[in-house]
Amino acid sequence: MSEPIKNLSEPKKGKKTFRQFIVFFLLSIVTTVVDLGTFSLFNYLIFTGLKTIDFQWWLFNYSVVNGGLCAFLSFSISFVLSQTFNFFIQRKVTFGANNNMLYSGLMYAVMVLLVFFFQLWIPTLLHEPLANLVGSNWGDFIIKNFNMTISFLIQFPMNKWVIMRQKKVKPSDEPLEKPL
Repeated sequence: MSEPIKNLSEPKKGKKTFRQFIVFFLLSIVTTVVDLGTFSLFNYLIFTGLKTIDFQWWLFNYSVVNGGLCAFLSFSISFVLSQTFNFFIQRKVTFGANNNMLYSGLMYAVMVLLVFFFQLWIPTLLHEPLANLVGSNWGDFIIKNFNMTISFLIQFPMNKWVIMRQKKVKPSDEPLEKPL
């Protein structure tokens, strides 16, 4: 015979994933505002006195030409702040994750740390050529937007299928009485 008809009130997986992608995209715009706002605050106001201090560590060469310690701190702190904001809002609103918060937080931290090092390395490669082409300030914003796009493309699938999953509730896990 044929398979039983599924509950028609449940959205199909494809539609649910598409809806989550749209919500993820819209909330990522909010995260972008947080990221660009804090980056601008740090890079153009708070840390401007550090632009003349070279910072070099491992793959990161933030020479004066690449924005110095000011750029390193601005890229770093704005990224950490925006990703912390992003974790909580995406977990609750987009994915409605009900898996272990500690596990999700640790997995998210590992993913973000890998993306973080990548995003700190990219400006050391692109800043000088872009600054020569469009100026230092526009170069910073182009790099920042490139980095955020890469982050977005990595984070949606990782969050959806690895980090912020929904646990399937077993019938025995459901409360006997539903609250009024």
